[in-house]
Amino acid sequence: MEQPNRIINVAGDYVQSKHVDYEINNVEAGGIGIQIVNNSQPTINTPQSKPITSKKSPHFLETPTFIYRYFNSDPNSNQRIHLLYRYLCKEYKETKTYIDPNTPSDHFYSLFTGERNNHVIRWAGDKQDLSYLIKLLQKRKIIDIPQGMTIWTITQNHFSDYHGNYCADYRSQHVPSDAHKAAIERFVDILDPTAMPITELTELSRKLSDSFSGK
Repeated sequence: MEQPNRIINVAGDYVQSKHVDYEINNVEAGGIGIQIVNNSQPTINTPQSKPITSKKSPHFLETPTFIYRYFNSDPNSNQRIHLLYRYLCKEYKETKTYIDPNTPSDHFYSLFTGERNNHVIRWAGDKQDLSYLIKLLQKRKIIDIPQGMTIWTITQNHFSDYHGNYCADYRSQHVPSDAHKAAIERFVDILDPTAMPITELTELSRKLSDSFSGK
């Protein structure tokens, strides 16, 4: 006589009997069950793990960054990026804008390598300031974009607000106020060898060092 198929749960409690030849199912949706089919060895069912994804924030993903066009042609390219980093941190200390001064310098540098990473820069200023900075970098051909990416995808992936929140509307921002606009244009000059020769770059770096030392 055919034995009924017995279904028990993990705790060993009897659940139900039914006649089946072969069937493997969870005892209940999303649960974990053991089903003995006609006295054969028990089969353990476990729910399938779903990949962790987020429609709101890509910040846990490793994605490409901007490519600084002057890495190969300007021997002072590293100095330019570092000077821009220092200026943005200095401005935060004075005006609470631009980038968090606790940002590791290598994380900021990695924004311009084109390499994949998940570094996120906390932007303490207005979104329209960051939007204008990125637009200007592209307009003046200071950065290139890796294939398959856009400037706004990279910006969204590698910048957040000061509290770490993901933002997705940088592209639609208006031009900032005249004062901020002039400051951002000066920042872009630092990365542009055609706008700021090495003599001016060196002098600017010296003044910045003096300001930090209180001279």
